[in-house]
Parts: sequence; structure tokens; C-alpha cells
Amino acid sequence: MVVMDNMHIFTKNGFLFDIDPNALPMKRIKLTGHPVSKNWSFGPNDIDELVFMLADSGPGEMVRLPRVTQMFASRACRSSVMVGTSLTRAEMKKILVHMSELKHPWNCPHGRPTMRHLFDLSKI
Repeated sequence: MVVMDNMHIFTKNGFLFDIDPNALPMKRIKLTGHPVSKNWSFGPNDIDELVFMLADSGPGEMVRLPRVTQMFASRACRSSVMVGTSLTRAEMKKILVHMSELKHPWNCPHGRPTMRHLFDLSKI
């Protein structure tokens, strides 16, 4: 019942189902597609987790699998500017502008620091 009542959330999480309302109970829903992204694959265990998360969430609340969040965080870190990378002033400014829009700019999603203080401006 949770899957059928929250089909839009399962679809947003990349799962596709065929529903046969006339079939016997436990045979009404058939998984026809699941999300795959590079080395990440999602399946029945993730559906179970999403069902439990939806049962605990409020009405209308968007629920995202923790593994999906991990995947996005991992990709963000891998594509970030690494220590020792030379940047132009324009690239530095672009990064600072984007960081100023973040809720928590001081750390990446894994908790690693995103910047290093080089000197104290009050001493200039």
C-alpha cells in the first residue's frame, strides 16, 4: 500500500513499477525499472528502506534514499577543486560566489573542510 500511495516518490527516486490492481495480494506490484548510475545500483533492499522511510515521514515530504545522497556527495567531492590546483582570479571568485550560496560552506558532505585560512586579515 505504501508503494502505491507514494508512487511519485518512487518514480523520483528512479524506480518504475507495473501495477495490476486485479492481481492477488503480494502480486499486484512488479518492479520494472531501478536506478543505476555508474558503479551504483539500487534494488529491492533500497525499496524496502524507502518504504520504511515513507512510513516514518510526514505527508507530502520528499524522501531520498541515504545511498543516493552518498552517491551525490561522493561525486561532488571527486569533481571538486583539489589542493594544489592553480586557479585564476575569476575561478576563485566563482567558487566564493557559489560557496556564499551554500547553507554549510565550511565542510563538504563528508565533513572534510572546504577551505583553509591562510592568514588573519586583522593583522594586515
